[in-house]
Amino acid sequence: MSERRFDGQRLRSARMAAGFTQIGLSKALGVSRSAVTTWESGRGPDPERLPAVARVLGWDINSLFPRNGAPDLADLRCDAGFAQYEIEKTVRSKDAARCAERGIRRLTPALAAAFADAYGVTEGELRAAENRSFGDSHAPAKEGGTPAGESNTPIPTTLAEKITYLLEETYPGDRQPPSDADIAHGINHAAGTPVISAEGVRDLRTGAVTEASPVIREGLAHTFGVSAFFFQPDDLTIVRTIVEGLQTLKLVRSGHIRHIATRGMGPQGMPAELLAAVNDLVASLPELNQAEGSATDQ
Repeated sequence: MSERRFDGQRLRSARMAAGFTQIGLSKALGVSRSAVTTWESGRGPDPERLPAVARVLGWDINSLFPRNGAPDLADLRCDAGFAQYEIEKTVRSKDAARCAERGIRRLTPALAAAFADAYGVTEGELRAAENRSFGDSHAPAKEGGTPAGESNTPIPTTLAEKITYLLEETYPGDRQPPSDADIAHGINHAAGTPVISAEGVRDLRTGAVTEASPVIREGLAHTFGVSAFFFQPDDLTIVRTIVEGLQTLKLVRSGHIRHIATRGMGPQGMPAELLAAVNDLVASLPELNQAEGSATDQ
């Protein structure tokens, strides 16, 4: 984290130049006078308070609290005035900021867009900051997507992230993803009885509801055509395997690859069984495409 430099004496000078007493500044910022006294003694506030301090005093934050180096994700959050729990509440994704800032798990495309919007930066700037959080400040970032050359596949963990991932990544071209009503119909069909409404699916998709019964989880898997383990909690290894398999098939379909190797498929690589199955699919693509074309002509 490339933290901003804080100087208590500089803050005191800026306060006096702006015509504030310690009490006046404390009221403007909604803090106690003792907090301002502590800051001016040299112990600065939490980093996310610095933008408000600079704004109240009429200073540009980069002039009053300069930073050495480019920002990482935590820096962007603090510059936007968010505590970690506040931004996670804003984007409605528990632990997303914590895991990304600590270099544990990268942001999915949907979350990257949400964070960029909340921070007031472009997705390219956000991805560049994410690279720095992961210790890779030289990896180029694609605007609105995963950094180029990224091998650490973003892994969705919550139900909302998993549903959003499948909706965004598995319906290429002109294929329209299913609506909330379509998904509800698929779940109910798999369950053999009404267990969820379109509104219920929307709540799961947006994160308003974070838990679902086993029947609904299995129905989601059936509707999207993935393993039931994908929607089970705490099965990150299986989720990673499925995500990497889906991403590989997407590349195969687009014609970008003709043979898959284990390199570049994540820290643990693609399981041999899945690797073999995907390569079999790659080899059979001409026949599959020809068959699809013949069926269309009939």
